[in-house]
Amino acid sequence: MMEKARVLIVDDQEDILTSLGAILLDEGHEVLKAHDGQEALHAVQSDSPDIVFLDIWIPGIDGMQTLKAIKRIAPKCHVIMMSGHGTIETAVKAIKLGAEDYLEKPLNLEDTLHLVERAISSQNVRPEIVDFSSGNPGPLIGASPLASNIRRSIENAAKETGSVLIYGEKGSGKEFLARITHFLSGQDRQNLIKISCHELNPENIRDKIPAKLIDGSISKLGRVGAANNATLLFVGIDRLNPGIGSALLAILEEITGNQHGNPASPRSIRFVSTSKKSPDEMLLDGFPDKLVRILGHRIIRTPPLRERPEDIPLLVRHFLAEASREFDKEILGIDHDALLKLIQYSWPGNIKELKILVEHAVMNASGQTLTINELLLPTSESHSEKEDEIRSSSRDKRRLSSTTVSTRHKQPQPGENFADFSSDNGILHQRTLRGKAVVYGLGLHSGQKTGLTISPLPPSSGINFGHITSGGTVPALLSHVESTDFCTSLRGNGALARTIEHLMAVFHVYGLTNLLVKISGEVPIMDGSALEFCNLVESAEIITQDEVVEKIVINEPLEIPLPQGSSKFMRIEPSEVLEIEYQMDYPQPIGKMSMSFRLSDIAHFKSEIAPARTFGFVKDMRMMDEMGLAGGGKLSNVVLVDEEKVVNPPLRFEDEFVRHKILDILGDFYLLGRPIVGKIFARQTGHAENIAMLRLINDKLGIL
Repeated sequence: MMEKARVLIVDDQEDILTSLGAILLDEGHEVLKAHDGQEALHAVQSDSPDIVFLDIWIPGIDGMQTLKAIKRIAPKCHVIMMSGHGTIETAVKAIKLGAEDYLEKPLNLEDTLHLVERAISSQNVRPEIVDFSSGNPGPLIGASPLASNIRRSIENAAKETGSVLIYGEKGSGKEFLARITHFLSGQDRQNLIKISCHELNPENIRDKIPAKLIDGSISKLGRVGAANNATLLFVGIDRLNPGIGSALLAILEEITGNQHGNPASPRSIRFVSTSKKSPDEMLLDGFPDKLVRILGHRIIRTPPLRERPEDIPLLVRHFLAEASREFDKEILGIDHDALLKLIQYSWPGNIKELKILVEHAVMNASGQTLTINELLLPTSESHSEKEDEIRSSSRDKRRLSSTTVSTRHKQPQPGENFADFSSDNGILHQRTLRGKAVVYGLGLHSGQKTGLTISPLPPSSGINFGHITSGGTVPALLSHVESTDFCTSLRGNGALARTIEHLMAVFHVYGLTNLLVKISGEVPIMDGSALEFCNLVESAEIITQDEVVEKIVINEPLEIPLPQGSSKFMRIEPSEVLEIEYQMDYPQPIGKMSMSFRLSDIAHFKSEIAPARTFGFVKDMRMMDEMGLAGGGKLSNVVLVDEEKVVNPPLRFEDEFVRHKILDILGDFYLLGRPIVGKIFARQTGHAENIAMLRLINDKLGIL
């Protein structure tokens, strides 16, 4: 019979988590799930999975960063990368970084189970066991009296055989202390059996919990493990369905009765539980008194971080060193003002919130010393308001990481005036996203399945593009424009970003200034328009940051020089807002078209400009195909025109072609890193002329 494994699935798509999880459970494996990289790393550190199925396109810490961090934390953990939007280059890079294999989505059941079997049958499947048997409490960070009390309580609990109930606020380290208790007792990770109490119900409780000893062994989910010195870890015992309290009590009495009746294993199983509620509160909630007494032979309270602020500098130093190793960053420290801010903050999410905040700061740090801006702490909300907000969202464990991303926030609504939501009394504030976003699609020029992730950045970081397989990023600035042939491309610091104009147009209109976009060389074409990027941005809350950004105000007419007799023309003049007037005169079936657009509100852009798709002529597409470009051009994402007609009607607008030209201008004109206020007159122009005008503006105003 094949040995069973503990498998972690990391994917932001719920259907993958559900379907792959169900398959592995049917095979008898224990399944853990994570939605993003940070959540995955915490699971690797706390649950020691044997195998990790890791999607490349996850938000925040992308799959490649997560892979590198996993291999540093647990070198012998088997990591299998997954992607429905990857390339051979990505697969090779993943293998070089330590992945065991690479699976294309949709996953093949036979291949998936074969890789699991191969990982299990290989030598030393499990990560190396951390040795806590010396009695050293390890990373129990803190020098305050409260920290000393916690350390002493855990050491005493580890010396005993009775049950331990650890209670305290969310994020205060309850599960970590429970594991330390287990390890300090001289036991290894394989004998720690974690049970998530909120998942227990009358139908599965006997399957989830070992009900009896069998020849000195425990049977759990089809896996047989040594019983001696095993620990049942009940995570969130306060979240147990009150209706099955009596059933759990009966099982625990059965276990304790069996182990006491077996002289060969007088202390086979001990119970360690975590709870946000105290034993008294659990009794008030209707928990059986005898159940609370069985689980709470020794009771330990974890104090909230706000009660021991003197420990914060030590915790910060520890998390900085840990995150620097995990994310290949050389962070030497934190400046005085930033540390003082951390000490003064109320920490409603406790140690977990501090750890996540430091990880996020390290990931996005621009230098070797963290500053206040990189900490992204809330500043305009009161501590009590923020605490209430976090507690009210306790059902979503991923919300905690997003609460540390902003300073001020205000989500623009459809129909809201651009000037009103972007500025206060004429002052334009920088903006980013609270959450992280992922989208999949096809590369127009490469023809490869691809994707992108968008993550928030600290103030004054700008818009940056990076490759999913490397650490280099290229700023979305005029100085890094490489090419304007058929699209706008950036190159710098070893990174290439093509077809950025539609996404940049959305960033421009929504006023976003600080973001990291990870791609595989090319922004996916989606349906040929910017509409899906609007929806993507709106799905991740937009937040306003305290730092300001100056608008570029055109105060004199500027016109790009063009050859005598050219049909092209571009001029910009002073205006109160950004306006674009575009004229085009193409051969039929396009003909003459013109449109004026005033950037006044998001709803107008989203309904009138964003849906306009890129267009191309059949003769040009043939030429691009010969050049190895436009491999991803499909009838579903490009309006294709021959000498007589639109090949793939219907159009979304009668004048869809001119609307798309305005979309391209909005995207290209954000490459000065700041919004422009002026009126643009353009005729027959494209990306090359847009960039030429930006260079003229830059030369006149000295912006970059």
